Parts: sequence; structure tokens; C-alpha cells
Amino acid sequence: MDKVRTGAEVNRSFVDVVDVHVGGDVHRIVLGGVEDIPGFTVRDKMEYLRDEADGLRKLLLHEPRGGHPSLYADIIVPPSIAGADAGYVIMEMMGYPFMSGTNTMSTAIALLETGRIPMKDGPTEIALEAPAGLVKVTADCQGGKVLGIRYQSDTPSFLYARNHAVDVPGIGSVPFDIAWTGAFYPLVRASDFGFKLVRDEEEQLVRFAKEFLAEARQTVKVVHPVFGDEGPLSFVQFVGEPEKGTETTFECRGCNYVFPGNSVVRSPAGVPTTAMLVQLYDRKKLAPGETLNTTSIFGTSLKATLSEEVSYYGFEAVRAQIEGSGWVTAQSRLVVDFDDPLIPSDGLKKVLSSTARE
Repeated sequence: MDKVRTGAEVNRSFVDVVDVHVGGDVHRIVLGGVEDIPGFTVRDKMEYLRDEADGLRKLLLHEPRGGHPSLYADIIVPPSIAGADAGYVIMEMMGYPFMSGTNTMSTAIALLETGRIPMKDGPTEIALEAPAGLVKVTADCQGGKVLGIRYQSDTPSFLYARNHAVDVPGIGSVPFDIAWTGAFYPLVRASDFGFKLVRDEEEQLVRFAKEFLAEARQTVKVVHPVFGDEGPLSFVQFVGEPEKGTETTFECRGCNYVFPGNSVVRSPAGVPTTAMLVQLYDRKKLAPGETLNTTSIFGTSLKATLSEEVSYYGFEAVRAQIEGSGWVTAQSRLVVDFDDPLIPSDGLKKVLSSTARE
């Protein structure tokens, strides 16, 4: 029988994580095992990871340590904005978005329920620094548990472009708007292509999204007025038919695809929901104080309220409050054995803490 190697004989590091799900999206919140990442702002740190140490993202999200069809990761880092309680870098299969709603919710839940940020019974207000800037969060807490959570990003959301279209082989012309709500989201009307946005359509939705993005990524150029070129389009947001709920609410099904996945997002997700809200606002169907309730193809839901209208670099923009709930599903320690041939090599050793090694 082979001898089991001891800690003195191996080169290993450890990464401590808390997994939280919001609407079925699983977010792996990294609370320990990572060095202080170079850079002053959270955006600086995000860019360093993207350019110099992308192995950390791959370690957390890819098989064999990842593999959930709707898995994301968030690295807790020191904030640079006065008043922020913590910073977080968002990691997804597509790369590094500037803002993400369910990642924000899960990060706040992990920090509060582990005691990294003190909570109190009742509303607990905190502020987090995302790469896009400050995000204000209110968590409704009781007995050490976050019962509900809502956030609002300081960075406005806006409709970037209207009435685009690309020709997709086998499908034809696909019309879409583009919203920026943390990343650029093409908004495709689901009913134009026979989709009802139900669970049984997942395979067809994924196939459509991949074929659409194959064309759109070649021809559509998007540039944020502050964050610049964010790279090729990585998302498709399928939008259902909005229906009036009450006098001040709409109900709408939605489904988000993230490149290069083979599944769709489990939750309605915060920034895709905001993109749908922005489109309704642009069409004069939703006003400040009114609410959009979104439902995913898996039956999970989020609530978005249009908080205020703002002018943003020539765009008619808005801020929105997104509300939902999340649950801690695991607290664990990932083992990073550098003799493992499936450990990603690109910059991983640069950012893992030497104090976490055996």
C-alpha cells in the first residue's frame, strides 16, 4: 500500500470559502487563504487578478472543485472607498464583471452570518465596494440569520442601445436592445422566437444564445463611458412579456445565459433583472417608485424597484433597489495541491497565502 504523504512532503495551500445560494445561483465567497491582492481600489485588484492571476478564478469555478451549472465566486478584499465595510471582486465563467446582484447579496450574507461584519436584529445596513463602485446593502436579520436582503448600486444603469439586430444562421434576424447594469446585456424578446421561458426550454435557450453570441460578438462593439471596453458580449437576457400586477408593479419572466456555459442561470439574477427594468423604463412603462417582479425558468424570483432617475454621461439612467433572499449552503476548505495536474497554473501561486500552506 502506498504511503500517505504528510504535510512536510507536499506543497499545498488552503482556501476557506462559504457557499451561499440566491435563487439557485451558488456563490463561493472566499474569506481566507488569499494574499492581499495588488492594487489600491477594488477595480485595480480585479484587473490584477484578470491579467496576472486568473488561475484563482479557474480553481474556484472549474471542475474538479467547481462545476455547478450556476456557480460564481467572490474574493473579499480591503475597500478603498470611505464608508465601505468590505470590498469584493466578482468572478464568473465569463470573466470579471464590474457588478453583479446575486453575488452582492451572497457576499453580504456570508460576511454577516460569519461575523466578519457585525449584525443586529432588524435592518442591518452595510456598504460594499464592487469594481463598479459603492453598493449599499440592507439585510433584515434575526437570531444570527439574514432573512431578506436588498441592495442598490451607486453606479447608474441605462439603456445603451436600441433596436440592434444581427443575422443568425438558421434563426434569421434577431432584434435586441442593449442595457448596461453591471455588464452589457443584450435583451431579446423571448416570444419573437417562440419561447415561453419554462424549464423544458433550457437546452433550446442555450443553443439559441450560443448561436446569437457567435454573431453578435463579431459585430457589436460596446464601450462603457467610465469603464471603457469591457470585451465581447458575454450575456443574453431573454425577456418575457411584462404583465401588470398591481397599479405600480409588473410581473415578467426572464432567463439569462452566460457565455461560455452549457446551461442558463438558475436565478432571475440582479443585474439581468435591472436590465429588464431599464428597458421598461426606457419604453415609458415603468416610473420611479414602481416595481418589477421577475421569475426565472426555475420558478425563483427577485423584486426590483426603480429608485430614482439620473443623468449619466448623456444617458437617461436609473438606480434600482433589488430584493431577495439567500441561504448559506456550505463552509469548507479547498485544498490546493500544486502537484495536482488539474491545478490551474496561471498566476495562482502569486495570490495564495503562504501562511495557509502546510
